[in-house]
Amino acid sequence: NEYKSYLRQGMIRFSARKFPVSKDLDEAAGIPWGCSVEPLVNIPKECCFDEYSSILARCHNCYSYINCFTTVNKTHWQCVLCQADNENIPRYANAADRAELKQTTLEFNISPEAEDNPICQDPPILPVYIAIVDATGTPDFIKLVQESLRSIVKSLDPESLFGLVVFDERIGVYNLYCAKPHIRHVRINNNGSCPISLDEMIQHEDTFVHIGKMQKEIEAAIENIASVATQGSNRCTASAIQSMVKFFSVYKGHTQFRARLLTFISGPCTFGVEALNAKRLSYYKQGFFKNESTYNEGTHKRLFQPQSYFYKDLGTLASEIGVSIDLYVVSKEWVDLCSMRSLCELTGGRLVYYTDPVECTLPRDCEILSKLYGNGRGMLRVRTASPFKVVKMRGSCLQDPYTDDVLHAAGLDVNQAFSADFQFYRGAVNKFDDQNKPAVVQVTFAYTTAKGQRKLRIQTVKIPTVQYIENLFDMADPEVITKLLVYKSLDSCNRWNINEGRVSVLDTYVYLLSHYNETLPYESQDFDIEFTVYPHLQILPALVYGMFVSPFMSCRPDVSLDQLVAFQSKCIAANPEHLALLFYPHLMSFKSPTSSPGLSLPLSPQTVKSVEDSCILLDAYSTILVLKPEGKDICQETDNMKIENNNVANTDMIKRYIDEAQCTRPVHVSVVNCTSPISLCPYLINDSGAVRITQPGSSYDHYYWKGYKAFYKFINSQLHRLYDPEGESDYELDEKERENGKDENVTTITNA
Repeated sequence: NEYKSYLRQGMIRFSARKFPVSKDLDEAAGIPWGCSVEPLVNIPKECCFDEYSSILARCHNCYSYINCFTTVNKTHWQCVLCQADNENIPRYANAADRAELKQTTLEFNISPEAEDNPICQDPPILPVYIAIVDATGTPDFIKLVQESLRSIVKSLDPESLFGLVVFDERIGVYNLYCAKPHIRHVRINNNGSCPISLDEMIQHEDTFVHIGKMQKEIEAAIENIASVATQGSNRCTASAIQSMVKFFSVYKGHTQFRARLLTFISGPCTFGVEALNAKRLSYYKQGFFKNESTYNEGTHKRLFQPQSYFYKDLGTLASEIGVSIDLYVVSKEWVDLCSMRSLCELTGGRLVYYTDPVECTLPRDCEILSKLYGNGRGMLRVRTASPFKVVKMRGSCLQDPYTDDVLHAAGLDVNQAFSADFQFYRGAVNKFDDQNKPAVVQVTFAYTTAKGQRKLRIQTVKIPTVQYIENLFDMADPEVITKLLVYKSLDSCNRWNINEGRVSVLDTYVYLLSHYNETLPYESQDFDIEFTVYPHLQILPALVYGMFVSPFMSCRPDVSLDQLVAFQSKCIAANPEHLALLFYPHLMSFKSPTSSPGLSLPLSPQTVKSVEDSCILLDAYSTILVLKPEGKDICQETDNMKIENNNVANTDMIKRYIDEAQCTRPVHVSVVNCTSPISLCPYLINDSGAVRITQPGSSYDHYYWKGYKAFYKFINSQLHRLYDPEGESDYELDEKERENGKDENVTTITNA
């Protein structure tokens, strides 16, 4: 707990709190080397200054900022990253008084006249929210969207700007300045082109209005959506989004915009540009998700790849002009999110998917998500000192085309996280010259706040280097390691297929385990795959196992391809702490509602029975379950989904935990008024040992290991095979026994 508290003090978390001293040591440990960056994490007020960042000195060689690790004398200061000597400036005549020379984390304003970044020249401007609504949906879908829009408008800053667009075979733009709803339509041609651009049809100034000043007009327009709905007609989704992106790009002051397109979709694109291809649809209908025998790698690869580069190019253009795109999809049909995901993942938007419009919680989720919006136009850079460098950065953002250590994000959420992979220089010494000298990493993040102010955050960190593998494992962070494994898996999935994504994760994990076992001081016939020597790493096997049983890398019959893509998109943007909850729910107990929670407990019925006299809380990221023992007074208010009690003082700790969760993510809270753990069973380990993270009733035993026993046997067999390639593994023997009906704990898996 102290280690996690230390990690949350800044923007950056490393896969190991100490770095390898050489490339040989890095390869010998097998721990993915990199970091996770949460640029909008809360920082102390004493780190924020009402001054321009232009007062800070910068290195003339690498352009890094002066920091608290810099050596400053009367005439010069030496850069800690590139070791270059720089002339001193009058500001540092008395270096002891300067905050940048005393604090590791800083936040300054960016001057409008700044020359190092063209975005900095923008005058302050409020964010723009444009709702793009699919008018071809069912009445249930239209009603759901109307409730969601009301929730969004209510949650946004009254000074923000809002606009409304609907589409079917046409694109309609509301003029929200009219007392009565007034809409102008333009029909899409058969070839997908728009006969006139939207800026020719309606002026920019008439498209969006201040939320606080035009509440009645906005409400009237939202109410009018039902009257213009055309259920069952063609749907020009791609043309509508493209027209709105171009609407902002052609505006002469488009660099000033921070727009967010809130797109509500009820089905696949059937008309206009990028309409769903009939051949691609036939591939999907082959049904390779129904059972293992029909799984076809070639077909799966074709579906996992986008239909074309249209959405990727459109997402790139949107990110460049500061437009982020959210997709809220409510459909039982296949929408082909494999193609559309680029719109969100390149612009910093959200991809939210539901299958049933009647039971989905879109309005409540939109209310929570809209409170996380507002910041935008971010630029993140991670600078490192020789002899290691950043080789790749990832996240819901656009990679800079000229350098590997810079990312651009049009839209930003407060919990959004990015990652960076480190490696030693090729052809260089591949080790630190001074083994006692720590490594240095500097993170800089420029962004625009919800109020239109341009800010710059700087954090400089020194990381000790070590010469022994044991020290690396002792300082490893399993949540950040999982974050890096997610991107490694997605690289293989996007290039090949899901099986290759599994292989990449298993290879990395088995490689890490093999080198960990080589560090053990004792000899044993069996491998230690539970990290018994390092208690803080014992959660890592559960997280890796969760990657396989969750929809992240699934070909289960109860998980559609759109669900898989939506879950992957959620994992890309999640910070390490939230990612761990997505893969392995957090179970904790409270001796009393007012007491602090204990340590994380194993997900098993035995655990629940052992703490029957305590309040039990299970956090599965989007769901929180509270199990109250008999005699405890805990009830639930279903309207706001918050825990309340007849005696408010008795629920302080539980209520505080839930309130904090609801401030960072959409959470649905349920209170179980019984002493039986039956209600927690979908998240607990069943009799065979399987962790079920999806909804109750799902069946996927024929695709995955039933539980930890089978998973451990498989990993153990891979370790034996690594050291004895010609030997017969225990897992192969178990498979033979299973075929003869002797082993019921091991089931068939999709062979990677």
